[in-house]
Amino acid sequence: MQANEAYTPAGIVLAAGLATRMGAFKQLLPLGDHCLVESVVDQLCSRVEQVVVVVGHRAAEVVEVLAGRPVQCVFNADYQQGMSTSVQCGLRFAGLAAAYLICLGDQPRLAAALDPLLSAGATSTKGILIPTYQGRRGHPLLIHRRYTEEIMALAPDQGLNVVTRAHGDDTLEVPVGDSGVLEDLDTPADYQQVLRRHQDQRHG
Repeated sequence: MQANEAYTPAGIVLAAGLATRMGAFKQLLPLGDHCLVESVVDQLCSRVEQVVVVVGHRAAEVVEVLAGRPVQCVFNADYQQGMSTSVQCGLRFAGLAAAYLICLGDQPRLAAALDPLLSAGATSTKGILIPTYQGRRGHPLLIHRRYTEEIMALAPDQGLNVVTRAHGDDTLEVPVGDSGVLEDLDTPADYQQVLRRHQDQRHG
């Protein structure tokens, strides 16, 4: 990215997975007055203009709950082959944005990283920005469009870390003060912990 570049990243939400470890379709798990994917999308829509939601498993249900929101849903026919196929699908659909904010569809405290990442991205010359909490890397990932070709070349069993590890000199870690950047929901215990935290915040 060029310093002070006037860019508008496209947000890409990965919401296509099977969620086998959860034992339930986690994108539609209740969280407060909405479900998980609604919460993630709403946090992103309040900060970027273009939001692409990549759907796969039970796609019609996800599309239905997001109806009326300013998002574009795209179906990844290869979603069972790996998460990288959903990233590629999202990039292909988003077109030539200046950068891509690649978000997990099961990160309830996404907002913890969005503002620091977007602020840093607007001034940094680095092409890959990763939020960290107490030295640990988390999500989402903000990546310049110059890495599109490398991402599109990933095999289904390869993750984005293949790209990020190859470009340490072009990577900026952005410290944030919230452990939400490390949080996603993979198991029922993860979900119960998030529910307890959410209820404590509402009644605190």
